[in-house]
This record gives sequence, C-alpha cells and structure tokens, in this order.
Amino acid sequence: MEKYFYKLHGLGNDMIVLDDRDDAIAPSEMPRVARKLCNRRTGIGGDCLLVAKKTDAADIAMLVFNSDGTQAQMCGNGIRCFSRVVYEAGWIPFDGFSVDTLSGIKRPQLLLKDGEVKSVRVDMGVPSFLTGDIPMDIDMEEFIRQPIVSADREFIATAVNTGIPQLVVFVDDVRSLDLEKYGLPLEHHKFFPEKTNVSFVEIEDRRTVVLRTWERGCGATLCCGTGATAVAAACIKSGLTDRIVTVRVPLGALRIEWDGANNIYMSGPAEKVFEGKVLI
Repeated sequence: MEKYFYKLHGLGNDMIVLDDRDDAIAPSEMPRVARKLCNRRTGIGGDCLLVAKKTDAADIAMLVFNSDGTQAQMCGNGIRCFSRVVYEAGWIPFDGFSVDTLSGIKRPQLLLKDGEVKSVRVDMGVPSFLTGDIPMDIDMEEFIRQPIVSADREFIATAVNTGIPQLVVFVDDVRSLDLEKYGLPLEHHKFFPEKTNVSFVEIEDRRTVVLRTWERGCGATLCCGTGATAVAAACIKSGLTDRIVTVRVPLGALRIEWDGANNIYMSGPAEKVFEGKVLI
C-alpha cells in the first residue's frame, strides 16, 4: 500500500508522522514498518515513527515506535511535531485538541502565525521520582543524586519518569563526553528492567543547562523532549536551578517550567522537512 508521510524534527530529533487512522497496517507489522521507514540508507530516515490512530479517549491518538522497532510510551519532541501535522494537515481543524498516548492524555498548546505552527507548549504531566513508577529494580524509594557506574567511571545521577524511564547524569563537561561509551551501558543497566533514556547534563547557571542525549532504542540523538523535561525536573527537585529552565541542545533550546509539585511544561519548535508518499 501507499501511505502519505510527513518528516519533521524538533531541534534535530527527527521523526516520521504516518496517518493510520484507517487501521490499514496490522499492529504486528508496526515494528517492521518503523525499522523500514526510519532506516537512513534505505528508508526515509528518522529517530522514530509516530503513527496517528483513532481513539475514543481523546481527539486523536499517537503511537511511538523507535528506529529499532521497539515501542515507546511517549516522545516529547514527537508530540510537538505530531501536533503540527495534525493541525496543519486538517486532521483536526482546531487547536486545543487532545492526544492519547501510552503515558496518558496530552493537550498541546499551539503558537500560530499566519496559520502555521511556530512552536508548541505541552503539558507533560507530573514527573515521578518513585523507583516503582520508573521502573527500577532497586531497594530504594527514590534514586536522587546517587552513584551509578558505567564502563570505567562512576557518575552521580537521578532517575525520574517523564512519560518514559529517564536517567539524568550530572557531569562537569558534557561536550567532551563519549556518549556511546557511557550511554549504552546505562541504557541497559541492571537497575532498569525496561531500559532507560540517558540524559547527560552540565549545569551552566541557575537558569541554563546543557544536554546531550542517549535515547533508549535509538542511540545518540540531537535532542529529547522527555529527556529535557527529566533534566529540568531533576535539577529543580535538587535545588540546582530555578523553576524555569532553558535546556540547551546542539541546535537550539527547550524551555521547561515546573513549580516542583504539579504538572511540568515543555515548550519548543517543530520544524517541517518534507512530505510525500511511501510504499509499505
């Protein structure tokens, strides 16, 4: 079959949006489709595939598949890009719509200019630091600024769930870090039965941090929205930053707002790259 697709990126974290509201693709085939389309040599290329589905729980549903075919509960950059397609393609002809994800209902707020989406603010829910919610296989209620070993090095890290498992690792110089050497072992660390995203963060000042991302099921990516949300939550929780944090990544920045108790909000761009038809 032929399917129409949209290619977008959120600060370099690139993804493919596919409309399957007609349920033409069998659920068992979705991992294979994700691997095929996300392949950068033989497919469209992307860190993940976002699939639009019908749902009774919200205005529309978003399924997330990593480039290796594994399914994720949520994608922070993804929901901004997904929301732009949903609005501009006319799938839902109004803003303020709701999106059903495996991590709950999300309600993106669109910043519009001349009918185009310029940025998106997303309510990311309440971060959970409880090890049972992350989940972690460890006899601790919370894992906050605790030592953890990867390869030949011990780090200080905080674990949190911002829709998917996250490990925030504090470093002094994030730019020189060997991301694969340390990120891959932490993704598969014995503490995380469902694996984890790994966000290496350097704190510049009370309002600014620098992030480099190793994503579960994707590897090194230029940005991760749930990871940026986790980084800000971890920093605010420990009193290391103020409650509005600019999270810098190689191609720009995300703005994260959290009062330390209630829902946390992420704001950032969603850039269109190209669109077309693909044979599945």
